[in-house]
Amino acid sequence: MLKQPDSHGEANILLSHLPDDVRVEVADACRSINLALGDVLIPAGGAIEGVFFLSSGIASVVVVTKSGRKTEAGVVGKEGFVPAGAVAGAQTNLTEIVMQAPGEALFMDIRSFDALVSKHRVFFDILVCALHVSRTQIQFTASSNATQSVTERLARWLLMCHDRVESNQLQLTHEFLSTMLAVRRASVTDALHVLESLGFIRSERGRITIKNREMLETYAGDLYGVPEEENNRMLARFMRKYSSDSALDDLTVIASEGVR
Repeated sequence: MLKQPDSHGEANILLSHLPDDVRVEVADACRSINLALGDVLIPAGGAIEGVFFLSSGIASVVVVTKSGRKTEAGVVGKEGFVPAGAVAGAQTNLTEIVMQAPGEALFMDIRSFDALVSKHRVFFDILVCALHVSRTQIQFTASSNATQSVTERLARWLLMCHDRVESNQLQLTHEFLSTMLAVRRASVTDALHVLESLGFIRSERGRITIKNREMLETYAGDLYGVPEEENNRMLARFMRKYSSDSALDDLTVIASEGVR
């Protein structure tokens, strides 16, 4: 489970853990935007003109081949930012970043982003934490794609989406699921029927309701959970580095709490 943001007034988990003065400076360099389902934040091959810090919703990082085939490589919500290449100074984003669940974000233009990353080591460090967690997620997704059944992969993917929304309901079509999992729509339908017959979910047209998360986690296997635990460990490590000793006990408790 992903850690909740603390009460600094910022819904994005990364920004909420910055020291107050740095967080305010970062937030002042951003503007709030609403993001609708299906919005393409950056197309594959598009220029990196800014960075999105999600406060709600889910962004999918999608690999697009030359033939046009799409496969999801990762998901990002309020625990992270996109695009990852901005930290390395990349000028072009090689993947498509599209909203799979509507939400809101703080958007910062790339010049302001580069300036603040250079100015504040603490800002750079927390972005690197997020990059490490994102890479871990991608590695476990690759393993899931190679070793798990479609139904197990779907269970894991639904849990990852559930972590990043404030509801037990996910607005997802069979067509979208087939694209994200890189399988036929018929395979998605079959997998949904299995999970529904086991009582883990309820599947309706364009909507999936999580009914038994605990059993869904068991079914998804051990490829779900490690990146989420690593996210919490990295945030705890970050807070130990930048917080006073007197605050460590409270901060460690905060970092160990999950979304649900």
